[in-house]
Amino acid sequence: MHSSTQQSEASELIDSEARKKYQAARLGLARRLHETLAQDLAAIGYQLDSVIAEDAISDSIRADLRHIRIKVMEAAQNFRDEIYKLRKTDRIASQAELKELLAGIKIEIDFGYPLLIDPAEELLLEAIMEIARNTMKHSNAKHFYLKSTLDENSLVLEIGDDGIGKLSLSSEKFGLRSIDESLREITSNYSCNSDDNGTHYRVVIQKELFVR
Repeated sequence: MHSSTQQSEASELIDSEARKKYQAARLGLARRLHETLAQDLAAIGYQLDSVIAEDAISDSIRADLRHIRIKVMEAAQNFRDEIYKLRKTDRIASQAELKELLAGIKIEIDFGYPLLIDPAEELLLEAIMEIARNTMKHSNAKHFYLKSTLDENSLVLEIGDDGIGKLSLSSEKFGLRSIDESLREITSNYSCNSDDNGTHYRVVIQKELFVR
């Protein structure tokens, strides 16, 4: 009976993880499609600008083309708005997943920092999730935090815990390699200090990666 209950709980856990991965994949695909369409519309807009500037066309045709150009700009802006919403949805989902993952310890999570362009946004979320997994699996921490500050040229993120620490950055254990690879894709300015006071990441991201 006990074995049957354990199997049922394991099956539910697998189903839950599968649903999360499916939802994340759908969001990622939708975001990429929206971005492609927004880029295509922008290119069409530039082509229309070139045609509008031609001396050979009549004033009436030029006026019609300008009207079309305005409609294209509106459509492109709508797509950009949708992309922004999808990125926010990803972040909201990640915050909910973090709270579930870190249940039982004190958490201090600030996702209020500016949205990043892809793939920086996705890579950063992946790194944050892996750091949180390490906290729960290996650190015996009582507190996990994600803090952000903005200065004139960059975003500074501090991520970490008050656990056992003493992780080696060169180690392939604890998911450190995947964290390192994700962060190096978006910044050359990050550090990780791991000692008796816990594991603490400091990540600096330049404003060029912010969604405009």
